[in-house]
Amino acid sequence: MRPALRGRPRGRRPEPEDSSLAQTAPREPALPYPAQPVAPQRVAPVSGTARPSAVAPAGTAPYALVRTTVTAHPAQPGEAARVRSLIGRLTALTAQEDALRPALCDDLFASRPGHDEDFHRQVVLPLRRALHNGRVPRPALLARLADLPVRVPRLGSWLDLCGLRDALLAELAAAAPEALTAERSALAQLCRSPGFTRAVALTSADLLRAVSRAARDEGGRRARKEEPSVLRHALRASTKTSPLSWFTAVGWSGAPGPSAGPQAALRSVVREHRTLVEALAAALLEEPRRRRALAHRMTSSARHTDDGRALYTRDHTLFAGGRYLVTHEESVELAVRPALTALDALAAEPAPLDELAARLGPALGRSGADPAVVRFLDQLTDGGLLVPVAPVDPQHPYPLRALADWLRRWPEDAALGDRIDRIAADTAGFADAPAEQRPALLAELAERWRRLLADVGRPVPADAAALNVLSEDVLVEGGPSGDVLVEGGPSGEVLVEGGHPSPGPAGALTGADRAVLGELTALAELFDLGHLMRRAALERFTARYGRGGTCPAPWEFGPDTAAAWEETARLAVRPSGDPGLSRELAELALLREELTESVRAAAAAAPGGWAEELVLPAEEVRALAGRLPHWTSARPLSYAWFVQRALPRGLLCVNHVYGGWGRFTSRFLDDLPAGAAAQVAHEIRRALGDGARAAQIRPVGGFNANLHPLLVDEEIGPDRFRSTFSEADVELVHDTAADQLRLRLRATGEPLDVLYLGFLAPVMLPQRLAPFLCDHPGGVVDFRRLLPRRALAAPGGEVRHTPRLRHGHAVLARQRWHLPADVLAALRADLAADPAVVPAAAVARWRALLGLPEQLFLHAVPEPAAGRPAEDFVRSLRAPKPQALDLGSALHLRCLSGWLARHTRGVVLEESLPVFGGRSRPAHAVELIAETYRAARTARSG
Repeated sequence: MRPALRGRPRGRRPEPEDSSLAQTAPREPALPYPAQPVAPQRVAPVSGTARPSAVAPAGTAPYALVRTTVTAHPAQPGEAARVRSLIGRLTALTAQEDALRPALCDDLFASRPGHDEDFHRQVVLPLRRALHNGRVPRPALLARLADLPVRVPRLGSWLDLCGLRDALLAELAAAAPEALTAERSALAQLCRSPGFTRAVALTSADLLRAVSRAARDEGGRRARKEEPSVLRHALRASTKTSPLSWFTAVGWSGAPGPSAGPQAALRSVVREHRTLVEALAAALLEEPRRRRALAHRMTSSARHTDDGRALYTRDHTLFAGGRYLVTHEESVELAVRPALTALDALAAEPAPLDELAARLGPALGRSGADPAVVRFLDQLTDGGLLVPVAPVDPQHPYPLRALADWLRRWPEDAALGDRIDRIAADTAGFADAPAEQRPALLAELAERWRRLLADVGRPVPADAAALNVLSEDVLVEGGPSGDVLVEGGPSGEVLVEGGHPSPGPAGALTGADRAVLGELTALAELFDLGHLMRRAALERFTARYGRGGTCPAPWEFGPDTAAAWEETARLAVRPSGDPGLSRELAELALLREELTESVRAAAAAAPGGWAEELVLPAEEVRALAGRLPHWTSARPLSYAWFVQRALPRGLLCVNHVYGGWGRFTSRFLDDLPAGAAAQVAHEIRRALGDGARAAQIRPVGGFNANLHPLLVDEEIGPDRFRSTFSEADVELVHDTAADQLRLRLRATGEPLDVLYLGFLAPVMLPQRLAPFLCDHPGGVVDFRRLLPRRALAAPGGEVRHTPRLRHGHAVLARQRWHLPADVLAALRADLAADPAVVPAAAVARWRALLGLPEQLFLHAVPEPAAGRPAEDFVRSLRAPKPQALDLGSALHLRCLSGWLARHTRGVVLEESLPVFGGRSRPAHAVELIAETYRAARTARSG
């Protein structure tokens, strides 16, 4: 028997969690909702699909990447605290009114025998209609109630609540102006923060001007118009930890060891943007003398057909501004000729065209200087089948300097090299630039890049996106691991200060944290689309090449790999009994269904048929590792867990689960403390297992976040010029013994584990690389698929609500409310109709109606998938970003309507856990990225 799920019924809300946002903040009071007893619910165990075997959980790495907001969220002013309390009380009263209203309507209906027909028609029916529709009756109607409140006691109770409500609204009207003034002063102080203004300056010059005006706290119509945008960006800086410029600092929490000291400074690392570097390099290679000096290779390996044709793939990148390059790919078909076959073999080791001619001529029984040989090579070069290697290593730490040095081999290019060197120096100097100088420096750099690209024959298109000339990361230098950032050192610099209460610092994982993440790895596998994709790709492969088949040119399977990902989304929702599912996929689907049904049964068994929080049974989660189908564990696996601490309960809140293998640490390893890269490399090697041969693939794609060090001994690249292996050295095969799709070295037959540790989504890179990028496809995990949903009636339609999900002290999913477009329109209309300075009454009605907590995150509703992954990915980047929303803040309520106007398809409201507002001291958001590793396991017997 496995333990049952436990559900907490809806009723009293849990206390808002203190968090790593403010480790020294006092415990907050409970939200003002009516208290009800909390009784855990149990459901009967469900039968298993397989007998679990004793399997050790995955291990959690002894380190974590720590991301901390540079700017603190301001402390709550006393005037704002009063308004927060009043809004909370108003919400509680509104909830009590809502709870009383149905029974009161019944009482009014039953009161008919106690009065005459005119009174019933003119007073009771209008009153009952107003109560039924949730409206406040007109004062004239309430003045004519006579003895009805005596005869209907619930009406007297409701009138008492109305009196309290009117008193609260009067208090709010009096307190709101002072609270707004105090919160605007706190916002002004935040807008004067050096870290915030530096980050904003990198984002937008117009936004920096608005922030500067807000910092002066001058008021006026323009300031009020800009206020929602300024506050939204201030919240991004103080509540979200995505690394971008001075919004977020990145540090390292390694294995236990001596502290580096009581304080640590922050350091800016600025790099030229690789989209521009790659565009410049491509432009320079348009000049034949430069191109001919470089080693050349074939654009791809050849795929020979039965009818004597050779297939190749070639691609070229287009620069359209922005942060990444757009790749165009096409297949080319040529007749197989001896010269082409010989060149395929000779160009496996890239060489300049003259040297290739010298190799090819004798192989064809000709002289290396034979004009026919030279002409043949020139034709292939002009056709894009024989291509030069990059003049500078794509992963070079200083590419512009290296490019300038390469140019100086030609005296006529010396001046061009000097121009490039100056751009490199001025880009590096941007790190020390104060906020007020940054817009002008960025504009000047962008103009110099435009002139440079135009002068080398590759002008920026007129309709190009705005140029991103550089990227900036902020790193914590020294200091004890797990520190919290504070601003305002003796000279105005940004410092780091330690000191965290138990159960462990925000920047360090406890033993309990590591244990629970290790246990959750099997649960993540159960809901990981990567397993489905791997199986879908294998089924496509065997249908095309046969069982045990070989694809000698992996690029040929690139479109099938992309199609397997598209198919995966459909496979994930098909039931286990679907005859179209393979036996392996049906086995996994059945286990998912079993767990999902038990979770939903727990919610249904709670009082009222719903539980706000569901707790997974610990033993059932621990047993999952032994119950997963054996084919899922035939390859090693790693996850990156994005987590935040929520105190005082010590909860560990999971924000995201992605693929691991060092991917989300890799970008920063060159700038983190010495030894960090070695720690990650050690965990990778240990998880891959003894005897495993691993290689990284490191395409940049013009995306700075794809720059990272080599963490294993070997690398696969487009050729052997800078890499251990070229793409042509590897083939794709069906390993029948393990029933897995594997990449294998042609020369030795050894299977390879190929790791892609870049940040850029594989759909944004050339499709020819897909089989390499997806050798370890794990990491597309969504625990919300487990959750039950309920519909809440609301003005304009229905709101879909899902509960919180927890395993042990780890929160896997927070409560969510999905408001479709029509409901959102009703909410906005209600806010607009509220006559008060702060629409507290309207907000209290919606909080009471939907059971919303005080602090939330506001998410955009995703657009429907178009079926083209790259296009869908770009559209998702353009959607409004999630933002913090504090329904207890007067200033947030003042800006709420404007924020909601940015969302046309509805919104998703997610409870904020940890909470960020209402603190007695400034607080920083801290997020950790922890990794779990699970080694491959052999198939179980029986």
